[in-house]
Amino acid sequence: MVDATEPGWRPEYRGPDPSLGNVGSGKIFGANLYDLYRAGRNLLPELARNYAEQTTRIHGITGPMQSQFNLPGRGPTAAHRSLLELRDEVHEVLRQTSLRMAEVGAALVLTAERYTATDEAAVREFTRLLGGDDASDYQRPALDPPNPPAIGDPPPVDPTRRAGLGI
Repeated sequence: MVDATEPGWRPEYRGPDPSLGNVGSGKIFGANLYDLYRAGRNLLPELARNYAEQTTRIHGITGPMQSQFNLPGRGPTAAHRSLLELRDEVHEVLRQTSLRMAEVGAALVLTAERYTATDEAAVREFTRLLGGDDASDYQRPALDPPNPPAIGDPPPVDPTRRAGLGI
C-alpha cells in the first residue's frame, strides 16, 4: 500500500465503497477531504512537534530543580515535592497531547485517502488542491511522529544549555 504522506502522493479513484456509507460526493467533498488531509499530514504533526519540544524543555529542568531542592539546608520540603509533582503532571500532559495529536493526524490522512478514492469528482478536486497554493508543502516529506521523553527518561543532552539553569 502506498503511503499517503509521501511527497507526490495523489488520490486514486477506486469506485464506490458501500462499507463507507453515503458520505458525500463531488467537488465540495474533495475540497473537504483535502482539508482533512492537510490537517492530518501537515498541521497536526507540526503542533505535535511543538508539544514534544515543550515536553523536552520541561523534561530538561527536572535535574536542575531537584539539585536545587536537595542543597543542604534547602529541603526538599513539602512545597518542593509539590512543585516537582506539578512539573511531572505538566510534563505528562504535554507529552500525551503530542502523542495524541500525531495519532489524530495519521487517522485524518487515512480517512481522507480512503474516502477520496470513492468519488471521481472528489479525486479531481483533491488533486487540483494538492497542486495549488500549498503545493510546496507536499514536495517535502511529512514530519516524523514525535517521540517526547517520558518522565524518568535520561535528560536531554544539549551543550548550549546554560549550566544548572536547564534552559
